Amino acid sequence: MGPILHSAKTFEAAHPNIKVKVESVSANYQEKLLAEYAAGVCPDVAMMDPGHFEKFARRGALVPLNQFLNDTPGFHIEDYYKKIVDAHSLKGVLYVLPRDIAPCGLVFYNKRLFREAGIPFPDGTWTWDFVERPALREHDFLWVMHHLTKFDASGRVVQWGYAPAWKDLLTQELYMSTGSRDADDFESPTKALMDDPRTIRAYEMTADLSLHKKWVPSETEINSELQTSARQMFTTQKVAMFQTGVWEVPQMRKENIPGTPEFFDWDMAMAPSYKDGRRAFPTGGSGYCIMSTTRHPREAWELTAWMAGPPGMADLARAGRAQPAIRKLALSSAWIPGPNSPKDMQYPHNMILTDQCVPYVEFGVRSPEWPEVSSVIGAYFSRIYDGTATAKEILTEGNARGQARLTYLLSQQNLTPFNWYGAAAVGTALFLGIAAWIYLPERGIRRTSRKKKENRTAYLFIAPWLIGLVLLTAGPMILSLLMSFSDWDIIQPAKWRGLGNYTEAAAIDPRFWVSLKATAVYVILSVPSGVAVALALALLLNTKVKGMPLWRTCYYLPSIASPVASSLIWKRIFKADGGLLNLLIYGPDGHRDLFGIAGLLHPLANQNGRIDWLGNEHLALPALSLMSLWGAAGGMIILLAGLQGVPQYLYEAAILDGANPWQRFKNVTVPMISPALFFCMITGIIGSFQVFTQAFVMTNGGPNDATMFYMLHLYQDGFFNLRMGYASALAWILFAIIMVLTAVQFRFSRWVHYEGASR
Repeated sequence: MGPILHSAKTFEAAHPNIKVKVESVSANYQEKLLAEYAAGVCPDVAMMDPGHFEKFARRGALVPLNQFLNDTPGFHIEDYYKKIVDAHSLKGVLYVLPRDIAPCGLVFYNKRLFREAGIPFPDGTWTWDFVERPALREHDFLWVMHHLTKFDASGRVVQWGYAPAWKDLLTQELYMSTGSRDADDFESPTKALMDDPRTIRAYEMTADLSLHKKWVPSETEINSELQTSARQMFTTQKVAMFQTGVWEVPQMRKENIPGTPEFFDWDMAMAPSYKDGRRAFPTGGSGYCIMSTTRHPREAWELTAWMAGPPGMADLARAGRAQPAIRKLALSSAWIPGPNSPKDMQYPHNMILTDQCVPYVEFGVRSPEWPEVSSVIGAYFSRIYDGTATAKEILTEGNARGQARLTYLLSQQNLTPFNWYGAAAVGTALFLGIAAWIYLPERGIRRTSRKKKENRTAYLFIAPWLIGLVLLTAGPMILSLLMSFSDWDIIQPAKWRGLGNYTEAAAIDPRFWVSLKATAVYVILSVPSGVAVALALALLLNTKVKGMPLWRTCYYLPSIASPVASSLIWKRIFKADGGLLNLLIYGPDGHRDLFGIAGLLHPLANQNGRIDWLGNEHLALPALSLMSLWGAAGGMIILLAGLQGVPQYLYEAAILDGANPWQRFKNVTVPMISPALFFCMITGIIGSFQVFTQAFVMTNGGPNDATMFYMLHLYQDGFFNLRMGYASALAWILFAIIMVLTAVQFRFSRWVHYEGASR
């Protein structure tokens, strides 16, 4: 944020008639920006990247920049790297002025470890094949990776040869350099190509390097107790080579400081080419765009041209944050360190590679439909990396699902416009019908003048609530019901789908039944256990012990803690290595077997012999169900109130009849608190069907869709895929499911005893 703020301040100084307010770019910034655009409160100038700009541009949310380029004397778009300009253009129209490019073909290497292994430093001439080629020695990437990997006497890896910044980076580089791609067209794809034999072989090779050869750390090994990323494994010398983009350099400089005992000399080389000389790797990049809602287009362009021009790029370059999109600046001393640069800024020495990598970068598919298609294809990729399925099985099946999804989404682009006048009439009639259903039965009741006056006074007091109910609850509910029959993203005009959204959910959407199943299993696991724990706590806290109010407060506090904070705490507890739960099970030395849990779950253990609670598809859902007990104190308060309402004379009568504690609990306590138990069950089921935060923060629906809860699926369709109409249909389906389940519970609630009720 520092370089950007500095650029904004210098812009204001150079343009005293323009005031700039800088917003921070947070996680999921593009989704936030879309919501701001739909509400008409988005900024005039926004940060954008190739993966997101098309969904804005196709919806008319961005101002084309070509005319500004033509009207600005001395501005030459030819000075920018052509690849990043093309990546921000749609059908020849530029919508985003690039500010940086970030090739991911940079392999950082530890010179000390290379010297110890007797391997010459890489000069970028190395190549790779699907098998190791010992005859080529340092010119074969796999040979170098192999000979930089070290094992201890027990066969445990103590130093890995190579690690990518994220697990798919190496795989993408491998199949892209063989000529394979994700789809037939990166701008408007019609065919998914993830079942290409070259792609399948690349995934097989990546999994083999990690699972069998052990030259590359697995995700579990990266997320160990002391390291939380591949970068940290590199800076702590657990990894000899680390592939990523240049954005990691500033942090690596902070973690590897010249002059400290831990410092080691390091540099970077270009990622290897395939054996036939072809080289390709993914890239990042970003720029600035002008939102079409701006009331100051000329001023917005001046700011854009400054931030994504030489002044803004130079600030980012000097901070080491981003490679300038203007090639001349990327070759200047602002970016390339010289002999007079500060000592720490001289690492890595070979920064010129950032420019030399640009010809080989490949941007990903960017159409608005692709994120949903890609998520369907890649839903079970984790099974490849953990060895539970072959790449051919996963990619063949996933590509077929993705292709079906892509074909379906493309077929929905020519729907008829949605008739909002008719919808408004239906909505009004629906609202009036509900109002009449509530009000008309009251008309036949005779009331005195005093009663009428009391009613008017009562209505005046509850008027704020009634207005809020109509405007903030009933109104949005009716609107969402109407939206469920449309295809609408809140930005473009809505289109009529009829029952298409409901048909899609039941028969077409591959994740509908997956999410419903995951949620149903979570309900079955969490609700009974939650009620049981809440009842146990209530019984415990219903005893007369000194300081009981303090104990009740302590047990209740977790239920009012922030769900996000609780999720982050439990994410740490569930860590495979260093997590509190595994520490209890395995002990500090790793040899304990608490209550036989380690032996029981040994078939599900990871490569280190530990239980990866959130990384194993068979354990992630039970783990989240276990976490749900953290909030059992909410039901505890209800049940505690019920226990304190049980007349003492009933227990005294039971004791006189010779009833033991279990009989008193079964025949007195349970019947008397059955209304509270029934309430906890109903609210527990309703709440569990709406679970969202835990999966969103801790697993994002993974692994392999094991925790893809219904509400998370709904959220992704509404806010990531911009299908608000379909998300509304999913919401109403959930409403119907909960209503039916609640009705069934009331139908079979004869076990509930209401004191004073007639039989």
